Amino acid sequence: MPNQKTFPGLRDYALLLIQLDTGIRPKEALSLLISDINLDSLEVYIRAENAKTRIARTLPISPLTAKAIQKLLNNRSPVWSENIPVFCTCDGQKLNGNGWYKRVSKYGEKLGVNFYPYQLRHTFALEFLRNGGNSFALQKTLGHADMNMTKRYVAMADEDIKEQHLKASPVSKLVQQNKRVIKLKQKKSKPLPYFVR
Repeated sequence: MPNQKTFPGLRDYALLLIQLDTGIRPKEALSLLISDINLDSLEVYIRAENAKTRIARTLPISPLTAKAIQKLLNNRSPVWSENIPVFCTCDGQKLNGNGWYKRVSKYGEKLGVNFYPYQLRHTFALEFLRNGGNSFALQKTLGHADMNMTKRYVAMADEDIKEQHLKASPVSKLVQQNKRVIKLKQKKSKPLPYFVR
């Protein structure tokens, strides 16, 4: 977990949250300006020039993410202009994708897992679907031009459904119970040894 007592730690924590909360692409997140974030309405605006598909979109954020962003903004240097990205370096420079990748990888190492920024987007997409989110809403949120890429996440979520079905299927449970009952009946129906009769 990032050390939230430092500016880089506050930035990293807020950046991890916004990626996991919205599925925003790392490059899109690193390009956000203060004017792109509305903490009152809990929304983040992705400008067309920063979107991979060149189509602007607005993403909702959770109150927890908004709180982390507000804390980060409160710790910005007062001399920085509005054109300095929200998720910048300590000296007000744009944090590049490679730098962010290295920082996220380092957090993963501390946890003993292989971890990178795009994984947050994948995790968001799968959890969104697992939690009952609509695939069309996911397409719009992720900024996919069509459903082809979104279908990959739906297919992954379908694999989860198959796995859960195998675990929880009433028919499977009944068959397993019936097998046990049949085995018990078979054991009971064996003739008793002669000397017990």
